[in-house]
Formats: sequence, structure tokens, C-alpha cells
Amino acid sequence: MDELNTLIQDLQAAFGDSSKPVLSIYADTNPARPENAGRAWVGRIKNTLKELLEREESKPDNSLCEQVLALVEQERPSARTLVLFASRNPAGKPVLRRIDLQVELPVVDLAHGRVEARWGEPYLTPLFFAFDEYERGGVLHLSGSRWRFYELFLGELREDTEIFANISAEEWQELQKLAGRIENAVAERRARSGGTFDKLSPKEREAAKVSLWMHKLYLRLASALDKAVDRLGIERLVLMGEAWQVSHFEGYLNRGLRNRIVARVGHPANLHTPTPQDILDRVVPVLEAAERRGELALLERIREQPGAWGLDAVLDALQLGRVEILVLPWRLEATIWRCPDGFVGGTQEMAQLLCPEPQPAPLRDLVWVLGRDFGAKLEFVRGEAEERLLHEFQGAAALLRW
Repeated sequence: MDELNTLIQDLQAAFGDSSKPVLSIYADTNPARPENAGRAWVGRIKNTLKELLEREESKPDNSLCEQVLALVEQERPSARTLVLFASRNPAGKPVLRRIDLQVELPVVDLAHGRVEARWGEPYLTPLFFAFDEYERGGVLHLSGSRWRFYELFLGELREDTEIFANISAEEWQELQKLAGRIENAVAERRARSGGTFDKLSPKEREAAKVSLWMHKLYLRLASALDKAVDRLGIERLVLMGEAWQVSHFEGYLNRGLRNRIVARVGHPANLHTPTPQDILDRVVPVLEAAERRGELALLERIREQPGAWGLDAVLDALQLGRVEILVLPWRLEATIWRCPDGFVGGTQEMAQLLCPEPQPAPLRDLVWVLGRDFGAKLEFVRGEAEERLLHEFQGAAALLRW
């Protein structure tokens, strides 16, 4: 989305090359979690800032922390993650940015307090990872006198008004009339006990036929969808509407589009004037289910390839450039060992093969750089896939290039 690209550019300009230390805060604020009831996350952020101020080494000043807390206290929508950056410009004036995300971020969901705060180099990589790696979803709502297409990214829904710009109001109205006739015929068939299409009268059969005009319009609509999916970079597609119409229209889609379909769902609440939340309530669960299925399928691919698993084996393959996809648990708590020249090992013994005194480091602090430097895509898995990764794949796995 354009606004997200603008946000990235703004953050890079404000903090990416800053010579001043930056306060970076990531907090789990998901209102669905019992531990976040009553805005309890505000207290956790305050406690985290208090701990920073009590340190003897480099720390933010009291005034900057007070302004951060004032920003945190502001009323906000029901987002899942709060991201906040604060620093001072060369003139000493505070620079603050707050971002409310409707998604959770990997690595920063910590067991102790669900708040991560850092003072020093700006910790932008988890946010940029989300922008780069979260797949974009598309929702086509086949409804009434105008179909609508929505782009879903980072939990935010935006209607794309360009997709059907060449379809006239008269054409939509005619499509609605034809769809209404077919719906009536389908309803009559369903109402007949044990009825089938063959038992419909000739008049009902005629009403259920798709006219040549409707056929041509469906071809145009399918072409428009194909172009929009390509333009917006949509990876997963949900079709929403009456089952007969969804099924019929799907037959007009090319193989590439059909392969992107992960679910077919009924109309949202408030059919004629659905709110963004109405759409989200219908499609988010099926998209999340598709994500979990995809994670399990990836683990099966790694097992069958065979890929690599276990932290030592995965890191060794990664540093040889063999890893295409690096699979890690969402709750990443592993410690690795790092040599001065940058080599890392999953155990101290492995790292000591290349340097005498490797130092321990949280994998979550280095994983972004490792993925970038060795050209591996990062995949953080949750739910059943995370449990399998921890128990069957010893905490890490990799799909290999060779």
C-alpha cells in the first residue's frame, strides 16, 4: 500500500541514518489477550522504561521518556502491536513516531512482559520484515449491482477502485438482474425435497441459463481480476458471495488465479453496506488457517527434500549459501555462538571449530542480518507447525537450494 511505503521512507529518513541514539519499543497490545485487559500493556511499557532509566550505562533522558509515555497514553484503535521510536534531532528537539499494527510481529513477542525496548541503534528490522514478508491478500466480493475488490495487508483493508473502472453502471445492473433470476431458480431447486436441476420446469431452466452477454462480462471481470492481482502483488485470494456465483465465476479464472484461491466464503454481515470490519471478520480466519496449512506443508517439503534441521546443521547450510527458506519458531528464544569474524554456530563446540572464544548471542538479534547476508527467506511459524518444528526438527529447519 502507498501509505506503508511512505511510512517506511519516513522512518528511514528520521531514524535510519541517525547519529543520535534511538529508543525503539515494540509492545504486544492485542486486546484479545487476557493479559492486555484494562490496557495493562501501558503499565508494562512504563516498567520497561523505568528499568532503562535505572541503568548505569547509556540511557534515554527523563524528558524523552515522559514524551514517549504521553504518546503511549493516547487512545488508540484495537491494534495487536504498538511500535514506537523516539530520539532527538541534531538541534535537540524530540522526534517521535508511533505505529499501530493490526498484526503481530515475530521475535519481539517476548515471554517476559511482551515488551521489547532498546536504546541505541534504531531497531527497525522487525517492522521492515513485516512490510516485506507478510503476504498480501485479496478479497473479491461478488455482490449485487457492483462487485468489489479489497487488498488486505498487515491487517489493514483497502478497497481497490481501479479494478472494475471499465465496467459501466448499466452493466452492473444487468448482471444483478441475471444473478437474481438464477438465485431464484437455485432457491426453488433447493426448496424441492430431493429435487435436482432435471426436475425444474423448462421456464425455470431458462431462467437459470447464463446468457452470452453474461459470459462475455465474466470474461472481462476475470481479466480485470488477473490484472489487479498482478498490479497489487496479491499472493492469496478469497472469493466471497453466493456459492453458485463464486463457483461459476471461478471457472473463468486462469490457472494462476485459481492456484491463489485459499477460501470461498459467504457474504459478510450487512450485505449491502459492509464495513471493513465485516469483511475482516469473514476473511481473516480463513487466511490465517491457510497460513497455518502452508507452514505445515513447508515442513513436509523440508522432510521430503530432505532439507536440514537442528540449529547447527541449519546454520552451517545457511553460511554455505545453501538455504532458500530458513524456518524458525515464532517464539524465538535460541542462543547461538558468534566468532569475531561473524561466523556463527548453534553450539559453543561448533563455533569453537573456527575460533577459540565465541560469544553467546540471542538468535533473534542476528537472524535478520543472517537472512539478508546469505540470501535466505525467513519464515516464522506458529501453532501446530511451531510445535512440530520445536519437537521434530529440533527448533530450526531449512529448505535447501542444493
